[in-house]
Amino acid sequence: MKRLLSACLLASLPVVSACTEAADDAEANLPGDIDNNPDAQGEGGKGDAWNADNDPAQLARSLNYRLADLPKQGKLDKPVWKDRYPTAPANLPAAWADTYWPTYEGSTNNRWIDRQTKSPLEKYDAAYNAAAGCATQPAKMCGATAKADWDQYFTCAGPAAKWQMKSFQSLYQQIDGIDNDGDGQKDECDSSDREGAQGWWGLCHAWTPASLLEPEPQHAVTLNGQTFEVADIKALIITLYDKTDALMLGGRCNAETIEHDAEGADANTECMDVNPGALHVVLTNFLGLKDMAVIEDRTASDQVWNQPLVGYSISKQEKVTATAANACVGASGSTWKFNTSAKSLYEVVLTTDYLVEGSASKLPLGMASYTSHDTYHYILELGSTGKIIGGKYCTDSVDDHPDFLWTPKGVSTSSYGRNPFVDLAKVRQLINLSISTSQPPPAGNVKTYESTTAVEIPDNAAAGASSDITVPDTFAFTSLSASVDIKHTYRGDLRVSLLKDGTELAVLSANVGGSADDLVQTFTFAPAQLGGATAGKGKWTLKVVDNADADTGRIAGFKLDFTTAR
Repeated sequence: MKRLLSACLLASLPVVSACTEAADDAEANLPGDIDNNPDAQGEGGKGDAWNADNDPAQLARSLNYRLADLPKQGKLDKPVWKDRYPTAPANLPAAWADTYWPTYEGSTNNRWIDRQTKSPLEKYDAAYNAAAGCATQPAKMCGATAKADWDQYFTCAGPAAKWQMKSFQSLYQQIDGIDNDGDGQKDECDSSDREGAQGWWGLCHAWTPASLLEPEPQHAVTLNGQTFEVADIKALIITLYDKTDALMLGGRCNAETIEHDAEGADANTECMDVNPGALHVVLTNFLGLKDMAVIEDRTASDQVWNQPLVGYSISKQEKVTATAANACVGASGSTWKFNTSAKSLYEVVLTTDYLVEGSASKLPLGMASYTSHDTYHYILELGSTGKIIGGKYCTDSVDDHPDFLWTPKGVSTSSYGRNPFVDLAKVRQLINLSISTSQPPPAGNVKTYESTTAVEIPDNAAAGASSDITVPDTFAFTSLSASVDIKHTYRGDLRVSLLKDGTELAVLSANVGGSADDLVQTFTFAPAQLGGATAGKGKWTLKVVDNADADTGRIAGFKLDFTTAR
């Protein structure tokens, strides 16, 4: 059923463009059309399209394609997970940010607090798998001694930690003592190399469904002798969502660049979707008319960056002539030749709201400070009764649009391909304990300091650009959130770090994000993640280094929020 529905959605809007049948026929069998579902509001319950398991197949039986009925703005108002966690506090966010647990750092076996504190999987092994684990982890994830160091670690590691290091993606190739890429070197430490994991590999494909289908842990939980911090619990549920039952709309683009001909047609058809007509129908139904989980791969090219979609708004939706529509998509003439069934054309400008990654933290991150935006420009094709039957991106969005959309149903019923030593029921026990009010997080005051002075980032220059905030007050902080607003046309060029009084305390982003624009994100740290720093007073610096040619940008803003004890 899942495969059939997904194929139906994939085929629906794009294929209509090539159809030569009458317009009414083109609109007659749109997948899930509410007009073809007389029981949508009846006792059969098909119109009640979501439940604790968030089955998107239910909503697919009651999609509204009529443009006049579709709201021009929408957001995820009700948490999708609410029915599964009926006693959860009402003020929890509908979705939440987290790190994507980069593979090259050890995935969810990373000791994110400090080298002495167990990783999320090591804590799980000690609490649930009767495996005390190792006192230390090797200091490096690559290099000449990596194999010997990690072989020693595997003699004492528990099963969940060991599986993640040996079986997750290509992580083990960094420490296996083998020349996997045939370049004459073993386990080299080069992020541009093909020995092991690339810098952008991680668990964003698992964080995104987890953030929509599970509530955010709110405080630490001590169980079976182990203290699981907020980020530890997130890491465990994300580990489980490494394999997710889901429906997909659109195909993955595997091209590094997208080519087009003079008349606006795409030379790489898998890189043209997700069709904007389908995008419009899904967003307006899932987030405008319903509260449904939907995720995008927001980069149109070969890299995959999954982001949860939490809202949208439409700033332009105007009927246009075929001449104007052709000009928008880079074609010419007074006849719209891309879809002979289209009876009217609308020019649309739609902005999405999506969550960005954060950092591992002892505190919940929520979603308010982690929401970013993209704008898409496209032509909608309507049939004779006003239903959307297709669409085409305008020239300013043809290279910059979602590659595919997908809607998660839940953790896969099979553990094949994901860590088999982490149990869903046990992790949900931790989540339930963490969202209870019996262990509230410690309250505190927040001190905010901000710089809004724009600083240009020099292209391919080691000196980089710096934005400074001088904190004149004397106080000790228990957590620090650093919010950055960096405008740049190729995020993967950037190394971004946080310094205090000239000493680097943390790397916020290290050449990840590929061709995506901008880095607008909040990073939250406990003092242990900043080398033990707890004093707020001093000069704090955001340093951004662009280490590749061509693309440029600027630091648009930099803010520090210090949480202090009451």
